Amino acid sequence: MSITVTEQKVKGIVEISVVGSFDFSLFNEFRSAYESYVGSQYEVFVINIESVEYLDSAALGMLLSMKAALGENVEVKIDGANGFIRNILMISRFDKRFTIT
Repeated sequence: MSITVTEQKVKGIVEISVVGSFDFSLFNEFRSAYESYVGSQYEVFVINIESVEYLDSAALGMLLSMKAALGENVEVKIDGANGFIRNILMISRFDKRFTIT
């Protein structure tokens, strides 16, 4: 389980990659990954979950908290979800608040 952050300054994108289980055990690490960008010039955040095997309700809450902290003018994309996780995101109506690719 780990989180890495990559900045693409020219494109105005921050990518946060999650590996392993995306659950409450990553709460502090995930919050730290985006916290310093609140109010920054970055307009797009990509949450790369292609290497996530498991996602729980705490992870859904963390994504919602991130979206609220960054503000409505920031686009948050969830990228790389497998079929099972994509289904959870759709049932939870995350496609209404996030771009899911």
